[in-house]
Amino acid sequence: MKEKKWFSLSVEQVIKELETNPEKGISNGEAEKRIENFGQNVLTPAKRVPAWRRFLGQFENPLIIILLVSAVASFFAGRATDAATIIAVTIVNAIIGFIQEQKAQGAIDALAKMIKTEAMVTRHSEKPFRIGAEMLVPGDVVQLSTGDRVPADLRLIQTRNFNVNESALTGESMPVLKNTDPNDSEASIGDRKCMAFSGSLVTAGSAVGVVVETGDVSEVGKINALMNKTGDLSTPLMERLEAFSKVFGIWVVAFGILIFIVGMHHGGNATEMFMAAVAAAVGAIPEGLPAVMTIVLAIGVKNMAARKAIIRKLPAVETLGSVTVICSDKTGTLTANEMTVQRMVTGSTIYNVEGVGFNPCGGKVYSQSSNNPLSEPDFKMLLKSGVLCNDSHLVFRSNTFEVEGDPTEGALITVAEKSGVVTDEMRKNNARIDVMPFDSAKQMMFTLNRDESGNVFIWAKGSVEKLLPMCSMQLSNGQKVPVNSDYFHKHVDDLAGQGMRVLGFAFTSLPAGTILIPESMPDMTFLGLQAMIDPPRPEVREALAHCRSAGIEVKMITGDHLATAVAIAKDLGIGHAGVAGISGKELSEMSHKEMMEKAELSSVFARVAPEHKYKLVEALQDRGHLVAMTGDGVNDAPALKRADIGVAMGISGTEVAKEAAAMILVDDNFATLVRAVEEGRNVFNNLVKSMVYILPTNTGQGLVILFATLIGSKLPITPVQVLWVNLLTAFLSLPLAFEAMEKGLMDKKPRQPEQPLIDRSLVVRIIVVSLLMTVACFVVYWYQFSIMGYDIEVARTSVVTAMVAIELFYLFPARGLHAPMPGCSPKLNKVFWPCIIVTVLLQLAFTYTGFFQKFMESRPMDLDTWLVILAISAVIIPLIESLKRMERMDSHEEK
Repeated sequence: MKEKKWFSLSVEQVIKELETNPEKGISNGEAEKRIENFGQNVLTPAKRVPAWRRFLGQFENPLIIILLVSAVASFFAGRATDAATIIAVTIVNAIIGFIQEQKAQGAIDALAKMIKTEAMVTRHSEKPFRIGAEMLVPGDVVQLSTGDRVPADLRLIQTRNFNVNESALTGESMPVLKNTDPNDSEASIGDRKCMAFSGSLVTAGSAVGVVVETGDVSEVGKINALMNKTGDLSTPLMERLEAFSKVFGIWVVAFGILIFIVGMHHGGNATEMFMAAVAAAVGAIPEGLPAVMTIVLAIGVKNMAARKAIIRKLPAVETLGSVTVICSDKTGTLTANEMTVQRMVTGSTIYNVEGVGFNPCGGKVYSQSSNNPLSEPDFKMLLKSGVLCNDSHLVFRSNTFEVEGDPTEGALITVAEKSGVVTDEMRKNNARIDVMPFDSAKQMMFTLNRDESGNVFIWAKGSVEKLLPMCSMQLSNGQKVPVNSDYFHKHVDDLAGQGMRVLGFAFTSLPAGTILIPESMPDMTFLGLQAMIDPPRPEVREALAHCRSAGIEVKMITGDHLATAVAIAKDLGIGHAGVAGISGKELSEMSHKEMMEKAELSSVFARVAPEHKYKLVEALQDRGHLVAMTGDGVNDAPALKRADIGVAMGISGTEVAKEAAAMILVDDNFATLVRAVEEGRNVFNNLVKSMVYILPTNTGQGLVILFATLIGSKLPITPVQVLWVNLLTAFLSLPLAFEAMEKGLMDKKPRQPEQPLIDRSLVVRIIVVSLLMTVACFVVYWYQFSIMGYDIEVARTSVVTAMVAIELFYLFPARGLHAPMPGCSPKLNKVFWPCIIVTVLLQLAFTYTGFFQKFMESRPMDLDTWLVILAISAVIIPLIESLKRMERMDSHEEK
């Protein structure tokens, strides 16, 4: 069905098309018929995976499937205890994963919440009344006033100084003045001045509109449909773990079959060889690893929350450490989102303004010739124009100054207060008679005011290009003289080149009884310029320097003008010298291939619409980048979901953007994002530490069983004892999740997506520890079983204890991945010593208590055996530290 372009039709055509009455609307009976035809004004939710299916999905990992098969095989082999233990471990892992998935919420829920509001309608009634917005239908006549959220897509039929903030849809932060005139049929959403879109916020004035689109066919509904089509991307960690699981799973199955075949070849009993294969499979699988990794990620989430970055999707923690490109908004993220006047120019003097933000006490105004410019008539009149031709207010709330209204107007009030003007008193003494609101087409605003003496003045502000031609005179040293346009244009060019937004100001006096007539404005006197900028956040420069040293490229994306964006980027050191910025218009004209090339080369994208963000993300991803994208509007949601890491703004962001994102910046601060990247790298480091720590146990257990099979010996360890060792190993790995950040973490290049989880040097380390464990276990087993003549249960208990002891001593050097072993002070890692103490107590209980002796087939050991085990196990500390020292030497030589 062809989309209806309501914005291009006249009010009369819309009324006729929808068969409604502009004053009375439609009747309740007609509304009921239409709701049956069009449906409720709600968004269709995305199809959800049922809870039972998500739970079963936890068992789809190849390693978990092998464990379950092993459990079934153990049960039929008469080892019910082993089977129950294996199943219990897999179920616990599944529950942890399921609970984590339950916490994640879809972006569609937020879109639906956004439309759940009320609307003031007229339905053949004497007075308008409120109904739930979900009951609105095309043809309803809706009244809007300041503070209302637009409940559906409306074609406006009456407006009075009606301003709407559409930033959630268009990305444009400035309120838009609406009217009832039809627009061009090819007008973009931001240029449809006769429309009010669902989810937009009324910032000023009032209006009456006719509902033209509801639910899924509204502009918000179209975004909802796009989000339903945009699937969640797999994170680098998930992809690597999936690949690791498949390869490792094949190896485990092959290893189990090998042990069974070798055992049978050496004349072993089929049942015993089968249990040996099961023990090998169970031992080789790191079943505790998923839980440990979840804990490592969860601790990363907690650490990031303390640094004002909220993670919504757990794997995103690690993905942050792999990011190669950060696409950042300018306003409020790189900058403070507090417009600040920094320079003022009159016909006679140039003034500098100290301080940033809306705090009127934060700085002063001065010139080369004066520290008290308020005594100068030109300056005082320039300030007066900025205060009176202004609809905003400065308020002190929650121990900070805030602007009620437009930030640009807030900057004009702030600089007046800094200069010593009591703005409330000035407004009181110059009562407003009439106003012509700011019009984006004319780029000017006019007010008509009467002073205490009854004199009437027009005060004006706006674009210098528009306002200066209306002035034949300028104020200079308190006198009216012919205007020097070249003088002011030169200053405008200079200030704009510094990334400042420049406004011109003018006035004229009029006889009493005058009204404002747009078509016949009188000749005016130009007062001067006020130049302002949204200053960079103080901490951003350091954060950008961290990005450069970490090999992360930062790209600025803004709805601001190209010249302003380029100037700020240059000031911050973003981008490459000599590479120009790109406008949204240029992006619209590019093919995907061209965009891939330009997105790689350029670092500044200005006048960008939210739909361009989505295309930029795709282009950068197709170039092999892992992309973090910031956004705050409804229309940013698809790009946030498409990015490898979608980052929403906590203060300025809509609920839709927050729900679509993987991470939320509580303070809207770019530096917080960079700190999160740093934390992400630390999380990955700790994940790798955990894997390198856990895997030698699994490999060692497999080798012990293999060698026992080769020499025709009884199994040195049973399947249930294998699980006990794996459980303690996973428990001992917990301190690694709490390890502090290693030095130089942000001086390395981002990891490449195809880079393996465990590099060659770490594989060597795993093999060395595994071989040491294998040798130690056989020495202890041989000593107990063959030399001392102890029962097989005592020998197996010694083997289990040797494995646990080696892992316990291995924990000390494992705390540093490549760095030397850190100190053992409890202040450095609060869970290190508690985990060691608990592990020792559990192993003593395993050895000497009746409960464990019954279910784990363990037996007490003598003191000599303990001393032999501890002596062999302690060797691992100097051995691993020597390996790490050689790794650092090799790495230094490669550089």
